[in-house]
Amino acid sequence: MSLLFSVAIPVYGQSNPENNPGWMTISLDDLNAFENPGKNWIVAADAWGNYTQKGELEKIKEGKGVVINHPSEKNRTQLTTKQQFGDIEIALDFMMAKGSNSGVYLQGKYEVQLLDSWTKPVPTAGDCGGIYQRWDHSRPAGYKGYEGIAPLQNACRAPGLWQQLVIKFRAPRFNAQGNKIANARFEEVYLNGVLVQSQVEVTGPTRSPSLSDKENAQGPLLLQGDHGKVAFRNIRYRPLNIISVKLPNKAPIIITPNQHPYLLRSFMEFGGKKLTNVISMGDQLGLNYSYDLKEGSLFQVWRGRFLDATDMWHSRGQGQFAVPLGSIVPFSGAPSIAALSDKNEPWPDSVTFDELQDEGYELDKERIPTFSYVIKGTAVKDRIAPDPDQTGFVRTITIINPAANLYGRIISAGTIEQLSKELYRVNGSCYIRLDKRYRPQIRQTKEGTEMLVSLADPKIPLTYSIIW
Repeated sequence: MSLLFSVAIPVYGQSNPENNPGWMTISLDDLNAFENPGKNWIVAADAWGNYTQKGELEKIKEGKGVVINHPSEKNRTQLTTKQQFGDIEIALDFMMAKGSNSGVYLQGKYEVQLLDSWTKPVPTAGDCGGIYQRWDHSRPAGYKGYEGIAPLQNACRAPGLWQQLVIKFRAPRFNAQGNKIANARFEEVYLNGVLVQSQVEVTGPTRSPSLSDKENAQGPLLLQGDHGKVAFRNIRYRPLNIISVKLPNKAPIIITPNQHPYLLRSFMEFGGKKLTNVISMGDQLGLNYSYDLKEGSLFQVWRGRFLDATDMWHSRGQGQFAVPLGSIVPFSGAPSIAALSDKNEPWPDSVTFDELQDEGYELDKERIPTFSYVIKGTAVKDRIAPDPDQTGFVRTITIINPAANLYGRIISAGTIEQLSKELYRVNGSCYIRLDKRYRPQIRQTKEGTEMLVSLADPKIPLTYSIIW
């Protein structure tokens, strides 16, 4: 583990257009907002891509609100808006097929790269969230591409999951004679809520399929369609508003696991509440989670950098929070194990002080913890370990002397879609892989949907994978 001290502005931000007003939309009820859309673009209500099958991305619901690109040799056009933009903030959701390649071009010329860069430890300018390079055929071989900027970290999610891109773009400036006096600039780019580009100036258009090499004060939004399967939804925009940033008066304290997983106990804010009994584990390859010892709850996972512990040590006052630095996939803060009077009883939001006795955790030879606790007389062991392929976590819950009508809640979400006998997509933001032998019960709640599994047989540990 290392603690990094720096006097620079921390380069991990969060951006959520859902919490900000003033957005206008580009309609995806049809393709009327675009110039000459090709036959490779179709409109649907939702899409799905298999993270294990290269190039697979299909519509799964008829309707509107989603555009899907299925390029072929004859049909591989870009999707270009009729509307022109200058200084602009653009937000959209996208979904990549496994191995696919696309891009978002501001003014049809300046590209933020979209690529299936899932699990890649060190991204380049050609990876998802990169500012793609310019290209000059007159340069020597090996030097034709130049000025590409890699993302600050890999915040990419698995193929077939919805991802979010937010771009704050300043158009080039021209004088009265039409001469350029200032280059275009990407003020900020956020991928899945994480700042991946900051204050990037581009001296000219990106490599094709940009519309032309001539720069202008305004231009369309272009979605690349000539490389691979991709889907888009929720395209929003608003005028660019740059807020000046005040330099911090304290150096950030960043915790980075080195050769082994690292565990940190801290306070943490989640769901508007202050959790006081949290342990977070960071894997050296960038898989991280947070666990509430008070509830026996795995309440969030994220991929990328580990934790900012600045608030825990500087001016130790009200918060003292540790803050995740990657793209968070939130779950529920409720307990994972409960005894229900019948299968229709609502899942408890929490346990009382004397219902759960925390017995700490043990580390194996790889320094992966197994948490132990007793809930209403039932002993529980809970192990959450990185998958060997780095696709996510494998969680194994072992029960000793189970109480009557004991259940494990695997997930609670707005939507749970069954994609195959063993694979489920949750809120479009992660997968759950569960062996079909468990026969889960999926039921509706006031908040959405939840998946339960009976824990009546102590000989069969509950094991499932979380993939994102």
